Amino acid sequence: MHLTLSSRFLPALVAATVLLSGCYSREDMKGETGTAETAAAVEKPATTKTPAAAETAAAAPTQPLTQANVFLEVSGSMEGFMPKTGADAQNTQFQQHVAQFLSDLNRSSAVRQKTFYRIKEKPYRDSYQQLSQTVRGGIREAASSTSIPAILDTLVSHYYQPGAVSVLISDFIYAPPRTGDQAYVKTDITDALNSTGRPDLAVSVYGFTSDFKGAFYPALKTGAKRINNCCDTPIPYYIWVMGPADAVRQFDAALLTKQPGQQAHFGVTYPTPPSSLLSRFQNKGAWYYGDAGASKRAAGATYHTVAVQEASATQPVEFVVGLDLKTLPAAYRNVAYLKQNLQLTGQDTDAKVADVFAANAQTQNSSGPESQYSHFVKVRLTRQPRAARPLQLLLNHRRPAWVGQWTTRNDSNINQVGAKTFALSSLLDGVAAVTSDEQDEAPVFTIPFTLQPGE
Repeated sequence: MHLTLSSRFLPALVAATVLLSGCYSREDMKGETGTAETAAAVEKPATTKTPAAAETAAAAPTQPLTQANVFLEVSGSMEGFMPKTGADAQNTQFQQHVAQFLSDLNRSSAVRQKTFYRIKEKPYRDSYQQLSQTVRGGIREAASSTSIPAILDTLVSHYYQPGAVSVLISDFIYAPPRTGDQAYVKTDITDALNSTGRPDLAVSVYGFTSDFKGAFYPALKTGAKRINNCCDTPIPYYIWVMGPADAVRQFDAALLTKQPGQQAHFGVTYPTPPSSLLSRFQNKGAWYYGDAGASKRAAGATYHTVAVQEASATQPVEFVVGLDLKTLPAAYRNVAYLKQNLQLTGQDTDAKVADVFAANAQTQNSSGPESQYSHFVKVRLTRQPRAARPLQLLLNHRRPAWVGQWTTRNDSNINQVGAKTFALSSLLDGVAAVTSDEQDEAPVFTIPFTLQPGE
């Protein structure tokens, strides 16, 4: 596609209800003769209070979004995704997937009003039925190529409003007008998205691949300007959701959480997920809840202060933090991503993340508080804290690996290159420059804890 993509595009978080079957006390510790792993989590009040931010309360009911504007590119480069079908013709994966997505959105109560557009040299209003028929039956009148930056500028200038998103469906192939302009792909996207200075702009990018039956138009014109009867390899296409950060997050959660493709998120912010220390779940060593009034808290309470009585290289302390990440996008719930990007920061401590794992049948069916969490973080330390110190568990935002894997600087021989998009990384660099102050966005979430010596 030689057009510009862009778009304007949580459910309520429920605080984890931690069913504590009883907390350890000093009397418990004296009376038990089990291993350190079962006998050392002693509950006792302390003067250090759990930071309020860590106690996640249930959010108010989420109101439907006011508007979703859906834009489908219908330039010549998209015909291979939506070929004209005869009575015995097979539909492409694009046609099947996008038709179902449009149907899901049209029926969804998560958005009050939906409007549908074809993108040619500018947006043209369609009904849902008309746009769905274009997807299913093929493009009847293809548009000439359109500039991606120009379309992005149009969307942020004319379709951006509170409680609304724009959804752009396209192959996102941006062909700069001159070969020398390829070095400025990032700049062109940044300038287009920044044209009206939207301070809370967020963009979620979802990537998919499809069989492709038609002419392919490379962005790089070093070889053929058109590859007929293409393609032997799947071709990527994208759904971009654009708009205010809270609206993009809400749309993602309602309509794109279960999508099978790849994803990347820019400028989207998320509430702190429910979390708690778990005193009776895979703990090791001599520690207890140091939260004020810990032993008197009702069932369902959460804990964020670790009081360490003893720790050394030969007698390490290990404790587990339960996290409820069910409301985050799938990219941030992936265990491999979590292992690479969950970080524990603190002063005067050697505490570090020892393991990250997801809930399983055993934890989900447990009668203990671990049943309320989707993921677990095991922390290990070998040094006794000398005084109360803050700890932070944070999830860093990192560009997912698939973006680089799907990027090519030369798509003139696409059958050999494979499922890649010209300058995709540069396109998303341009998005990142607008949606964050730096290339690396703020953490996805930060959960404060306190580490202190026990009595």
